[in-house]
Amino acid sequence: MMSATARELPGADLNDTIAYECPTEPGRRRPMGSPEMPKPAVPQGHHRYTFSSGSRPLDGYTIKRAIGRGGFGEVYYATSDSGKEVALKLILHNLEVERRGVVQCMNLKCPNLLTIYDLKSDESGDTFVVMEYVAGPSLAQVLARHPDGLPLAEVRAWLKGLVEGVAYLHDHGIVHRDLKPANLFMEEGIVKIGDYGLAKLIHAGQETGHSESIGTCHYMAPEIASGKYHKPIDIYAIGVILYEMLTGRVPFEGETVGEILMKHLTARPDLSQLPEPYQTIVARALAKDPAERPGRVHELLPPEDAPQPADVRFIGAGQVAPTPPPTAAVAPAAAPGPKAEEEEELLRIGPEEPVFYIGPDTRPPHIWPMVHKRIWAKWTSAGCRPRAAEARQAPAVETRPGAAPPPLPAGRIRVAELASSMLWAAVTTALLGLAAGALLGLDVQAAPQQVAHLIVMALLGTWCVLAAGKVTEGRPFDPNARRLLSLANGLVLGIVGLVVGWWLRVEPLANWWTSGPPPAGDSRLAYWTVFGEINFPEWYAIYFGLLFLANGGWAKLTARDRKARFRALPVLGTALIAALLYGFLPFSEPSGIAMAVLIAVVTQLVSPWSEAAADARRARNRRFA
Repeated sequence: MMSATARELPGADLNDTIAYECPTEPGRRRPMGSPEMPKPAVPQGHHRYTFSSGSRPLDGYTIKRAIGRGGFGEVYYATSDSGKEVALKLILHNLEVERRGVVQCMNLKCPNLLTIYDLKSDESGDTFVVMEYVAGPSLAQVLARHPDGLPLAEVRAWLKGLVEGVAYLHDHGIVHRDLKPANLFMEEGIVKIGDYGLAKLIHAGQETGHSESIGTCHYMAPEIASGKYHKPIDIYAIGVILYEMLTGRVPFEGETVGEILMKHLTARPDLSQLPEPYQTIVARALAKDPAERPGRVHELLPPEDAPQPADVRFIGAGQVAPTPPPTAAVAPAAAPGPKAEEEEELLRIGPEEPVFYIGPDTRPPHIWPMVHKRIWAKWTSAGCRPRAAEARQAPAVETRPGAAPPPLPAGRIRVAELASSMLWAAVTTALLGLAAGALLGLDVQAAPQQVAHLIVMALLGTWCVLAAGKVTEGRPFDPNARRLLSLANGLVLGIVGLVVGWWLRVEPLANWWTSGPPPAGDSRLAYWTVFGEINFPEWYAIYFGLLFLANGGWAKLTARDRKARFRALPVLGTALIAALLYGFLPFSEPSGIAMAVLIAVVTQLVSPWSEAAADARRARNRRFA
């Protein structure tokens, strides 16, 4: 425990840094850095500094004036022979402690830390730390001008810079150990932390009785005297500083060091005057138990200053990070080059409607290839878009980009989506197929093979559409190549359906190999007259081939950015195309129309759909218009 019986030192300032040496003999402590310490080799009076203006204790540096005095030494404002302003810190006490701290912090680079340039010694053996000079006031000076506390805007500015600097130290495994207003400075709006030469490297399990308790009594965490130099002591000190900035006084006051230390151990601070969220922040920071304090320094910032989470979907958690609102942008008046007409899109992760999908909920962010969509847009709007020269001459207009669609999932995710969609397609097709069979007047009990053939063909067709959609998704497929692929899919589906019908003994597929003219009254008799002998397998395959070709492989039904998950218009269009083919081709079974309608319906129901992608597509279409 921290000693609460520390003897008051004559003339000691409670705001000075106090260091307690912890010897092996229990119960004995001798304060260092105090007027009772042995004097340095260079004699000095109580109010006089070791060096006067114009002195050159170090080669290349001239002292201009003294800045201040602390428990570890004196600080001077000096200039180099080339004119650079620096601060020279003369170490008078605890040389090894200060030397170790300076060496380990020599190469730290952070805008919120005073830069340490070098560690030098003069001919008489005095050691100096050459540091960055800050002309701005310290927080202690600012607080002296505001006895009732700082305005909230200034509190936020000081706190943010303090937190950033301490977070940098902690990220590099260093604890400051002596945070106080006198060690905080502001120059040109930038907060800088000084005196971190007292800092100590963090070691796991570092608890020893043979260390030194360093700090200023008003800002010392309760566990410091027991040798625990971990991150929570800095968080505690920041809590005290924040309290002082808000109220103008420290939370624990007393006439002696012992009284103040005892209050750190036992008293509860009065937080009633603090506004939220600072009341909660200070309460957590001043917890007696280090484990109850915030684990990260950035947790001491108010919500408006805290670091914002990245705009990503957390893998495996199914959560979507908030997307910042779009900001207005002014289009450049001149096109930079030949690629000015190409639109470059950075796609973000947005909310996505749940899809029939098996697999981990991962959406790794990357750029979604949009080549085939750009080709389609240029093809359909070639006459509407201005030429490059006209675009350069047109005045710049203020535009607001639309919501960005989610990126295309990785390959393994798309495979999982396909498997899930195909599984749900089987269930959905079976249910809707039974309903379609009833509408066609098919008796499930009398002729189950007819209903089975209808369901199987609709399911196989849906699977073909889903598989083709996954293969071409995100790939720069030319529309004509896509239609040829659809034609091949339809032809294969027709041949497979013919075999399935023959196996199920479904008429007229059961006797498709029969030659000769059809019976009187058969609709195929006209084709016999025109084309001669009918090879029924070819016509059956041609029907599905033309059906797929006319619908473009139903690519729009599987697109993530389609207007809605389900639309009736594509179903009606598919039914119309199937009816025209039914009237033209020698395929007199009305179940062919039902198969086409089932494919269009089920494909939409089980295909992934993103509302964010649909909104982004509508925004792009408006820009192309």
